[in-house]
Amino acid sequence: MANFKTYGIILKRQNFGEADRIVTILTEKFGKIRVLAKGVRKTLSKMAWHLEPFCLTRLELAEGRNLDIICGAEVKNSFFEIRNDLQKTTISFYMAEIIDKMMEEGQAHEEIFHLFRSTLEHANEVIGPLLISYFEINFLDQMGFKPELYNCLICRKDIRAGENRFDFNHGGLICASCGQGHVVSSDLIKILRLFLRHDFTTIKKIKAEAKLIREVQTLTSQYLKHIHQQDFKSERFLA
Repeated sequence: MANFKTYGIILKRQNFGEADRIVTILTEKFGKIRVLAKGVRKTLSKMAWHLEPFCLTRLELAEGRNLDIICGAEVKNSFFEIRNDLQKTTISFYMAEIIDKMMEEGQAHEEIFHLFRSTLEHANEVIGPLLISYFEINFLDQMGFKPELYNCLICRKDIRAGENRFDFNHGGLICASCGQGHVVSSDLIKILRLFLRHDFTTIKKIKAEAKLIREVQTLTSQYLKHIHQQDFKSERFLA
């Protein structure tokens, strides 16, 4: 039975049998996987701590008949500050649900692994709703749904300041002249462009009024749900 190693972030766990768990993990090398953690619910299990939600863990796995088996785990970053803050925990569960619901198993996607890892690492530096929107729009980008933010989807002219609109069906902006879709402000467009062009060193410097932050959050959330065609259960717990 071959063993293999990878880094992974724990997305969720499900009790299995009397003492085991099935663990869903976003891995660096293999994408989203479901694996079996044997005996991890026993009181004296040394592995349990290393498989807590959102832990970045170095994993050693062995091929199993139905599910691969965790035979070694070592936490590299527990993101302790997240799991001790209710808002950050709720945001993290929401992002984990997005990954779990929208990614197929066994399809390697290193960019999404690093996006989730980076988002967790900067949870203390970026305003909560902006953190969520940054993750949502970049996740959609990596999944092949990058929105068009520079040219009108109908006339193909450059998007200029004015009453532009966002078309969820086609995934991008419609200019004021062609006008159809969800009205968006020029400042919202600027923020979305920043999200897709820059990392957190730039994003954490954004200073925006609460009204604009809500506008950004509403649009990215609606676009995500339009693509997924379903609601996310954990979204209702977001502040």
